[in-house]
Amino acid sequence: MKKYTRLVSAVLAFGLLLSTGFLAGCGSSNQAGGTTPAKTKNISLSTGAQSGTYYPLGTAIANVWTQAGIGLNVTAEATGGSVENARLIGSKDTEVGFVESLIADWAYNGKEIFKDKKVENLRGLASLYPNTVQTVVKADSGIKSFADLKGKKVAVGIQGGSSPITMGAILEVYGLTMNDIKPQYVAFGPGIDLLKDGQVDAVLVDAGAPNSSIIDIATQHQINILSIEPDKIKQIREKYPFFSDVVTIPKGTYKGVDQDVTTTGSLAALFVTADMPDDLVYNMTKTLFEKKDDIAKVHEKGKSIDLKKAVDGFSIPLHPGAEKYYKEKGIIK
Repeated sequence: MKKYTRLVSAVLAFGLLLSTGFLAGCGSSNQAGGTTPAKTKNISLSTGAQSGTYYPLGTAIANVWTQAGIGLNVTAEATGGSVENARLIGSKDTEVGFVESLIADWAYNGKEIFKDKKVENLRGLASLYPNTVQTVVKADSGIKSFADLKGKKVAVGIQGGSSPITMGAILEVYGLTMNDIKPQYVAFGPGIDLLKDGQVDAVLVDAGAPNSSIIDIATQHQINILSIEPDKIKQIREKYPFFSDVVTIPKGTYKGVDQDVTTTGSLAALFVTADMPDDLVYNMTKTLFEKKDDIAKVHEKGKSIDLKKAVDGFSIPLHPGAEKYYKEKGIIK
């Protein structure tokens, strides 16, 4: 009887070791027929609001990195956007995140909203696309220019994100400040819903075009998107050189918008913490460009991932792992 009891105890103990993963270091088969790396690194990719471009695009990138067999398990996290992501990298609460080029410059150099706390461990991985400024109004609102926003309720994005900063920079060249409008600090998805119901007069959509939220409202209401005149864009770039030159949203991109829209935008880019291993960041960068077609199948902004433009807009150091890949490809010397 005692022998039987000892045997059962041994079996149970062995089962417990299995269930706690004690034997996991031996490896297991994966779908490719190889073995799962014994040490898979779990990291987070900080994106933006779920209604924006960063989140779905980030989810696609996270999946590609996870499935590439480079020892990563990546989770895309919804956040407030660029400013929050830079701070999360600074505090090492995330390993990689979307940060607009302007915000990255301010964070690394301790300017503007980062003057009290630099993010010195921020490093560049890849520039992706211009984050286009699209300010949406109803066609019958009487708002034809940014100058007409004076006294109006404007959904300017989440506090802690880059969108309110962008709106402030644009208003400045029209002789206005944020104090001249009635800013509503909501993400542009909820902001579009407020515009539908007449609770705000305009919404800043600071994302790639075409944008699903704008497509949605254009099916229900006649809308306009405010242009920024080229001379105004020049003025913006003189003070904030990390905004792009003129970007044109072609007529017909959105239902009822039958004229080209001229605008600008800060470059959307991926940044990582400085202490990430060089070989890991090298493989992340390599995978990003080699698997961009897989990313594009999930989100069309994946089509904008262009190796030739991978270092555009960076005023701060690249991560050595990314730099090694770009040197191999002849993008930098």
